[in-house]
Amino acid sequence: MFSSCQLYLIVSLWLTTSTKIFEVQIYNAKMLTTEVSIPTIDMSPLYGDNTAAKLEVARHIDAACRGTGFFFAKGHGVDCLREFFNIVDHFHKKITDKERWEMAIAAYDPQHKDHILTGYYLPVKDKKTVQSFYIQNPTFSADHPLIQANTPLHEINVWPDAEKYPGFREFIETYYWKAFNVSKALLRGIALALGKDQDFFEPFFQPESTMSSMRLIRYPYIDPYPPGAIKTAADGTKLSFETHADVSLLTVLYQPFVANLQVDTADGYKSIPSSDDCYLVNGGLFCNALLTTITRLPSIA
Repeated sequence: MFSSCQLYLIVSLWLTTSTKIFEVQIYNAKMLTTEVSIPTIDMSPLYGDNTAAKLEVARHIDAACRGTGFFFAKGHGVDCLREFFNIVDHFHKKITDKERWEMAIAAYDPQHKDHILTGYYLPVKDKKTVQSFYIQNPTFSADHPLIQANTPLHEINVWPDAEKYPGFREFIETYYWKAFNVSKALLRGIALALGKDQDFFEPFFQPESTMSSMRLIRYPYIDPYPPGAIKTAADGTKLSFETHADVSLLTVLYQPFVANLQVDTADGYKSIPSSDDCYLVNGGLFCNALLTTITRLPSIA
């Protein structure tokens, strides 16, 4: 069983963080031994006052966006990644089918009409094995102006039972803001790479209104894999998840221990290395639409 976490940045009009790639999960990916080369960028200067150092980071981001569309971000300042992984892993292992249904989004249970996005995304027998728990801005509550105005796609989070999962909500909400701050710093680097002021994105990326979302994903190890869940790419490669591109501005992914993500390259599918101390960053379709001058939109599985 493998867990990962994505923070999708949705600034203002659903700005999420990710560059265009088609993500795929290779069926029996352990047989895919070739890894794509992903640069590692020390983003720590983006938190400081040294303009020259920030511009150097921006130069590296620019090069990565023109290349594979991915980069690893170190120096992010988040010191609880292992604890985060363990808590998410425990949650996915402990949750029951009944609890999943109680938190399921409306696509699975139409009675949950207030949860189009937020909640649990269920596996579908013989069709889909991946499952995830989707979280929006923790400040969205019943008395939040955007909720009271019935703003489309702005929702109140649903949470598992606090007695069964003590501290889960509190930890995840705290982590959300840590990852949010990482994303804000990365956007400063992207702004500088575009030749803009470092605070170019700031007005659209405020804590009280951000639609940045976080997804706690589980890709379970299943052997034998359900035949109906195996997809086939155009080149005949067998996949366990559909080839796709992120729709966001930016995707910040924590993928430790297992190379669970593959990218479609000119030389065929290659695995993206895992990292237990760096974030994997890529831009999405929205990023591509805004920043076509510097971003390559990769295809991932």
